[in-house]
Amino acid sequence: MSTMNITKESIDNLNARVTIKLAPADYQPQVEKTLKEQARKANMPGFRPGKVPVGVVKKMYGPSILVDEVNKMLGEKLYEYIGNEKLEILGNPLPSEDVKPIADFQNPADMEFTYDLGLAPKIDLELGKKFKFDYFKIEATDKDIENSLENISKRTGEMVEHDTIADEDLIKVQWVELNEDGSIKEGGVMNSSSVSLDNLKGDVKKSLIGKKLKENLTVDYRDFSENETDLAAMLAVTTQELQNVNGSFKITVEKIQRLKAAELNEETFKKMYPDGSVTSLDQMKEKIKVDYAAYFDQESDKKLKNDIVIDLLKNTKVDLPDEFLKRWLTTVGENKSTKEQVEQEYPNYRDGLKWQLIQNKIIRDKDIKVEADELKAGIRAQLLQQFAHYGMQQADDEMMDDMVNKFMKREDEVRKMNNQLYDQKVMDLFRSMATLNEKKVTSEKFYEMASKENS
Repeated sequence: MSTMNITKESIDNLNARVTIKLAPADYQPQVEKTLKEQARKANMPGFRPGKVPVGVVKKMYGPSILVDEVNKMLGEKLYEYIGNEKLEILGNPLPSEDVKPIADFQNPADMEFTYDLGLAPKIDLELGKKFKFDYFKIEATDKDIENSLENISKRTGEMVEHDTIADEDLIKVQWVELNEDGSIKEGGVMNSSSVSLDNLKGDVKKSLIGKKLKENLTVDYRDFSENETDLAAMLAVTTQELQNVNGSFKITVEKIQRLKAAELNEETFKKMYPDGSVTSLDQMKEKIKVDYAAYFDQESDKKLKNDIVIDLLKNTKVDLPDEFLKRWLTTVGENKSTKEQVEQEYPNYRDGLKWQLIQNKIIRDKDIKVEADELKAGIRAQLLQQFAHYGMQQADDEMMDDMVNKFMKREDEVRKMNNQLYDQKVMDLFRSMATLNEKKVTSEKFYEMASKENS
């Protein structure tokens, strides 16, 4: 008959200790059952398959089976107890360092195990008159409009061939590997590839500007990038082969191309907007302003969210079982963190956990839920956004439904979307509870202000 009992000792509001006492009657039946199963499966010399005596298996594997079964039982009973007692814990229970287990894994005997628990704190959210924030209505400047027009002009322009290299040109060169004495290396690297002067710096860029078609010069290929993968691609070798390539190369200019920006005239607008929605420069500027307004609204929302998070972290009292959490963090993940690493990273972890607890409280208090149809709508919106980013046309409804249903089977992605939607609902709620002071500001002032806050 089972005599197992579990007791809890409250250390303080944030720490508790749970002791589990096991008698042989608690674990022996399961141990005996597992021994019999092992005997049936065992394949030992001198015995027919499935006919190995239980006593032989017990002699060989008894202690390890006892350890496994007791540990399995402890885990099940501990979490069952935590659920029944409705304990809100942080991290996972840890074997107590102060109380050593009483266990004899060689012989059936009474055993006792003690676990430390870190408890979630009670939180009071005070969102009164002081819960107020500036909300910025950002206006595009003339400079923003001009920069956009310039980018459009370049984007719709064309590459024109030239015979002399200038800054920002795209050039095609032939690479020929040299020996230390300047002679061509037999069996060395020989390849043609394109190089953008935009990406070059210092002396190598200066040495190329002014060179003409078919001209050649000696360079060190390593001056063309700090990235080994890019250099290997440039010379058409693997990154492993790159280690044995000489630095010195003769390059010959094979092609020079320069971007000729398009004129922003009726012909260009017709190419860009075949539907005729933009036919003049003034209409183009209005469209840019509308696009900027949508983008700046997102930037304002980001800042407001950041301000709300900072305010709640600063002004909400959230006590945590810090020492327990630091100990737990050294046990988490494949690459265990040292105590020194945890100590260094803990302030950021603590803020993240505080914010999670604040979110969880508002979700419970206001009964916030994300329904299945909201999840599907969120996934659909995300897929459409991805299509737009890659310039793809919108898929038809049947195809979209099929893609959404396939996406819903990917647990990690669904969990990520679920978290995003909860996060959005929580922020929408905090925003509705806050007093917002709307301020008009130019984009220049807004980013200047954001830069100061982040420095």
